[in-house]
Amino acid sequence: MKIAFWSHVHGQSGTTSNMLAIAVITGFLHKKSCIVTQTQFKLNNLEAPLVGSNATNKESTDYFRNVGLDALFRLFKVGYIDRELIENCSITLNHRYLSLLPGSMSNNMEYFNQSMKFGLSKVIESLELYKDIVFLDTNAGDHELSIKMMEEADITIINLNQNLTMIQKYFSDYEKYVQGNVFYLFGNYDRNSKYNIKNIRRIYRNKINPNNSAVVPYNTNYLDAQSDGKLIDFIQNNLNCEKTDPNFYFIKNIKDASNKILNNTIPKRQGGEDQTG
Repeated sequence: MKIAFWSHVHGQSGTTSNMLAIAVITGFLHKKSCIVTQTQFKLNNLEAPLVGSNATNKESTDYFRNVGLDALFRLFKVGYIDRELIENCSITLNHRYLSLLPGSMSNNMEYFNQSMKFGLSKVIESLELYKDIVFLDTNAGDHELSIKMMEEADITIINLNQNLTMIQKYFSDYEKYVQGNVFYLFGNYDRNSKYNIKNIRRIYRNKINPNNSAVVPYNTNYLDAQSDGKLIDFIQNNLNCEKTDPNFYFIKNIKDASNKILNNTIPKRQGGEDQTG
């Protein structure tokens, strides 16, 4: 199963942050083997929240060249990718059900684009043979590769915020690029806003409803955990927090989002039947 996270604009809806929260909680809640990766040119902010900033600085460049998408692209050119190769090219995390496949470290844009264009779909297919869920963080906007990945995904998570202008921009100019199964996820969510999720669903009731939408609330502790490279620890430590805990509202909503996303996902290659797990 492949779940693509995408937004029509960069840096406004917390796409990567949202995906990491959903991926981590999905592994814990549903006991699914998950792997996260991304398609941006050079590392984005996917890796550091999981492994720490020290593991993604310039001194570690050589390490990242020997794992991740770059390594799998090279292996795919010479033969079949099996479970052992995938594990060797992935980073083991302190999470039984989640692993990280770092993005490309290529400094050559032409090589990067060629590798992604001709190799990414095959690599993702290989990952799907050995992992229940592949979480894919895609480039924002009408990027050719992002459109291709969304077409191939079992579900595309449309990352939005509570700005009505931004939401309207998506429906008027970008909805045409997203075909198939979609789910609307509102990041950096503020429940005190006039445009809370209930009102957004009312305004866009022909598009957004309680079944195909959820929120990831703004949470300072979660943001700090990302900066510290302790995102997994934060979610695990708060997984069963009490209602009186300041993190309860955040955890409750990402649990809700994870459940809804899986309920809305119909794997394409299994003829509509979920055979993962």
